[in-house]
Amino acid sequence: MVNLALGIALLLTQLTGPGSALPQILHPEFRQAAPIKAGSKGEVTVSFRSLQGYLINHTPPVGLKLSAIPNVKLDKAEFTTPTIDPKSQDEYYVDLPTLTVPVSVAKAGKYEIPGLLVYYFCSKADGFCSRQTLSVKIPVTAE
Repeated sequence: MVNLALGIALLLTQLTGPGSALPQILHPEFRQAAPIKAGSKGEVTVSFRSLQGYLINHTPPVGLKLSAIPNVKLDKAEFTTPTIDPKSQDEYYVDLPTLTVPVSVAKAGKYEIPGLLVYYFCSKADGFCSRQTLSVKIPVTAE
């Protein structure tokens, strides 16, 4: 019985030992063309870059789910990238797509819209594939 308990403990330390976390593969970048006028609509563009040596799946697509905050109205809260990449011959993006997030801001100020980015990737070197989730904050400036 003691041997079984020690065996399970050893197995768990191998699976979850220090430094076993994967690096963040996909990095979002947020760009707003100009400050949004208070009381009107504007857009924030979300583009992506990935670590070299990794591929980002287009099926399933990259998903972004945003949460509402005071003074900022979202036309919709969930966004996904296209599931078809005309340049691709497989299930990975050749060129990473962008997302456009339309927002309306009630008052001037600087805001951060919290969200969750979910995507799937594969390593070119070893064929390892996984899902990653990243908490994001989309910056919005209104004047």
